[in-house]
Amino acid sequence: MAMMERVKDMKRIEKPVVFRWTGSVIPKVLMSSLSITILSVAVVVCNEKTRFKPSIPFSFITVLGFIVGLLLTYRTNTAYDRYWEGRRLWATMVVGIRALARNIWVNMQQDSKKDIIEKKSAINLVLGFALATKHYLRGVDGSICEDLKPLISNIKSRLPGWEQLEALTEHNSHESKVETDPWFGEKLFNKAFNRHHHHHEVKEFKNHNIPLELLFYLTSFIHAQEKTILDVPSRNICFASLNSLTDCLTQFERILRTPIPKAYSIHLAHTVWIYCVTLPFQLVSLADYWTIPIVFISCIVLLGVEGIGEEIENPFGLDENDLDLDQFCVTLTKEINTITGHARPNIEPTEEETRKLSLDIPRPLIENHDEQGKSEEKLDAISEE
Repeated sequence: MAMMERVKDMKRIEKPVVFRWTGSVIPKVLMSSLSITILSVAVVVCNEKTRFKPSIPFSFITVLGFIVGLLLTYRTNTAYDRYWEGRRLWATMVVGIRALARNIWVNMQQDSKKDIIEKKSAINLVLGFALATKHYLRGVDGSICEDLKPLISNIKSRLPGWEQLEALTEHNSHESKVETDPWFGEKLFNKAFNRHHHHHEVKEFKNHNIPLELLFYLTSFIHAQEKTILDVPSRNICFASLNSLTDCLTQFERILRTPIPKAYSIHLAHTVWIYCVTLPFQLVSLADYWTIPIVFISCIVLLGVEGIGEEIENPFGLDENDLDLDQFCVTLTKEINTITGHARPNIEPTEEETRKLSLDIPRPLIENHDEQGKSEEKLDAISEE
């Protein structure tokens, strides 16, 4: 049924790309473009109805336009590289999840119903890793999400000692910033007159890195299995899959927490706006009233390219053009549930053999074929002589 729906979606007649509005960046830059267009209207009216001619040399477009083109190209390419790398890492994570779930479900011995329940619980944690990663990358506490809670309901909500370590780290970081923080005097004044403040009070922090916590539980689960339950090669494959998931999580964090430098983004925005604002002053002496639509279209194009780069810079968000992590998780959930919904498969031999290999040919026929080939070679040699 799902396959039929997918085929129908592929055959569905869609609007041409040029007429689509959903997913377009135009709504986000429309107000900015209209504001600059209003400025161009004022410039044109002033140029046509008054003696004041607000125009600047046309050569400014050539110089500044070249710089804007270079900046926008770098911005878009960098943002798309982050987008594509995020998609590639998600695919790598899916490979690790599939391999780990397959080894747990097939290679682990099951002697009782309890063993099956235990394997199913472990695979739920494997699937929960994908859902927890999705919420973690979006800055959401996964422990309160309805799609993740049933999968991780059998584990604790946090690791022991995690909050104390985070509190100690933050406490040390505050101490190291005492001399450099310009607002330290104000903070010290507020704390001194706060009667409810205790110097030895340690603030409790919640651990929101649920994916990392699930990796700890899964590693402990695989390590606890005896050799009679899970053989050594399968254990090694499971540990390799867990290492791959850890690497993917770390790479996700690298993309999420290493944005494009603010100085570059700010300078690009300033340059694009300067170019768009000065554009009507450069075109009014040549295009007259055509300056207004030309400026509007130019602003849509330039501000739109900048907006696309800003939108796909973080591919894990909820924007229209971000990665569809929700659909990825739905597909993975269906696959895992399909696997665990059936017992370990067994391949049964077919009743009728329709094909035979060359090894099934009787030996005398092969020998006769070889002798016939040798005799033909001798006849060829005699004919050549």
